[in-house]
Amino acid sequence: MRRDLLLAAPAASALAAPALGQSGKPALDLFLRMQVEQHRAVGIAAQVVHRDGTLVFAGAAGRRDPDAPDPIRPDTLFRLASMTKPITAVAVLMLVEEGRIGLEDPADRFLPEFGTPRVQTTPGQDEPASRVPTIRDLLRHVSGLSYRFMNVPGIVEDYARRGVDDGLAAPDLTMAENMRRLSGAPLQAQPGTRWGYGLSFDVLGAVIERVAGVPFDRFVIERIGRPLGMDSLVFHVPESERGRMARAMMMAEGSGIRPIARGDGVPFAITGGRIISDPERAFSATAYPSGGGGATATLGDYLRFARMLLNGGALDGVRLLREETVAAMGAPQTGDLPINLAGPGFSFGYGVAVLVDREAAKSPQPNGAFGWSGVYGTGVSIDPASGLAFVLMTQTAVEGMLIADEFVRAFYTQGGAR
Repeated sequence: MRRDLLLAAPAASALAAPALGQSGKPALDLFLRMQVEQHRAVGIAAQVVHRDGTLVFAGAAGRRDPDAPDPIRPDTLFRLASMTKPITAVAVLMLVEEGRIGLEDPADRFLPEFGTPRVQTTPGQDEPASRVPTIRDLLRHVSGLSYRFMNVPGIVEDYARRGVDDGLAAPDLTMAENMRRLSGAPLQAQPGTRWGYGLSFDVLGAVIERVAGVPFDRFVIERIGRPLGMDSLVFHVPESERGRMARAMMMAEGSGIRPIARGDGVPFAITGGRIISDPERAFSATAYPSGGGGATATLGDYLRFARMLLNGGALDGVRLLREETVAAMGAPQTGDLPINLAGPGFSFGYGVAVLVDREAAKSPQPNGAFGWSGVYGTGVSIDPASGLAFVLMTQTAVEGMLIADEFVRAFYTQGGAR
């Protein structure tokens, strides 16, 4: 598995995508078709847009569901998984600009249950933390929190014993209860000392809920989704919209793909862990809105969010963030700490990986490109230097992130760039 898979720079479709083979970039159309023909995805779509609004590429291949005849369409819904994180980061930064949250505020200012953290020294042993993780720590993934699928010895067992959910399963678990369970578990490292992927953005969702006084998903929809015209952005998909949702798939043992069933453990090769997910969670009205992975949207709606970031915080006359805030979000914020999921050449900003050394990363993108991807098979990248935003979506867990990385490489190396 490619260690730079989590800066997927792909493209997504939703603004009336042209028919396959008619995009003017046949190599990229072929790339999408091959993912279906090689049984890496049932359906896939990609779109690239320039800062001036020009649609540089749009394409799609395959079907929404292996058991249904309908193709991937502009209104197809995709589980965003960790592509929710940049949305949550924007929500936090909006409250920072309003003076309601400070980047250096400790988490327990808003969530008292996190007021006495402990840090694992060896599996089964811990000591008091030197301090409480701050909002900045949470945005940068240096809080000490983890995910079960990150498979950190001692931490993964503790999370399992407490019933901590990664925000991808447990359709009846409340946010308050998952925060209670998580706050009782030890941190994997002292805050600020190690980059560690984890539930930081679920905690940030809980912070936003406390500060705003409304449910986290309502805040996101009212303050980000509606102003940007992202009508499909939700954390609880109505049952009436089930026919629009792409089927969640995983690579089968041997070859090909199969649907993900409730409780399946999707292998995560980088860590040797397994991602426990329930695709039906997206339809649960009782599942807490996970700031790290709970949102659903169409390709085109997410591309509007990506365009807002590319434009420095504004889109179509609507400004969500100041330009300098977006610049900080997409700037290196973790110093020399290794970003183990992105690999050499990457740093981390607020909710996004940042390319800082294209030679070390062996990336065709210019330095300064930033983005992230989602475990269900989605990816976003913003390339300020080239003035391009990319989104690609499948629903093939983990494998889709690799496809997203491969797509952006194909875009830059096969004549896709303007």
